[in-house]
Amino acid sequence: MPARININGVITSAEEARIPVLDHGLLFGDSVYETLRTYNGKPFLFSRHFARLEHSAGGIDLSLPWGKSRTLQEILRTLLPGECRVRLIVTRGVGEVAADTETCTDPAAIIIVVPLVIAPERIYENGVDVVISSVRRSQRFADIKTGSLIHRVLARREAKLKGAYEAILLTADNKLSDGITSNIYMVRDGKVLTPAHEAGIVAGITRGVVLELARNMGLQVVEGFFDVTEISEADEMFLTSTTREVVPIARVDGKPLRDGKPGPTTLMLLRAYRTSVIEHLLAEE
Repeated sequence: MPARININGVITSAEEARIPVLDHGLLFGDSVYETLRTYNGKPFLFSRHFARLEHSAGGIDLSLPWGKSRTLQEILRTLLPGECRVRLIVTRGVGEVAADTETCTDPAAIIIVVPLVIAPERIYENGVDVVISSVRRSQRFADIKTGSLIHRVLARREAKLKGAYEAILLTADNKLSDGITSNIYMVRDGKVLTPAHEAGIVAGITRGVVLELARNMGLQVVEGFFDVTEISEADEMFLTSTTREVVPIARVDGKPLRDGKPGPTTLMLLRAYRTSVIEHLLAEE
């Protein structure tokens, strides 16, 4: 099924959708965005995603054209049948060919809806391969989701060339940061270790749920700075993202973690997360 696009409240097909070439989102990556998914046709944890969108917009002094209620209404209008992946973008709008925000007119709201590609169950059963990327994560503006994503493009290209499912980005001083479109975790001595915000990570919505679940299950959660060499000491590793939930990591740079199979803590958190999805959906009704 093709994509469905909503630009400033007008819904079109992908072929008919148009944005001006002088939009600063195109010229300078001057935009903010969120990626959501649906469960049972409902945008999951929309309130948290919208709060993060507001945070990102505030970080670059961008006024959102729609409030929370209107944004949800427009997403619901744009959804396709079945489960969907939703990309919500707000650009600075049309301006001059110069990095001057004062030349821009009204911000543009863009909603892109495509069918959700469900991750195959084998990745949860067998785990995935990741590589350490040569692309370094900038720690400045790290918690703002902007359209300036060339580091992700390059890291994704590198991962694909190496046949990896995901790449782990490091900070300039070789501390673990995050994945291309995911947050990462190690399990060691019964503790869940994950990079802190100061390590340049995006504050993942799924990350927040998983850490809350871990604490409720009695696991000690440590958010901090971890050197890349500490991977060799990990009992387990996993990643989280909106569309993929909790994914076990089996190998890093071709080397198996322990026995190269998903670990018990990872699988326990995966089950707990899937249960929490049902609970959140019921709470939102």
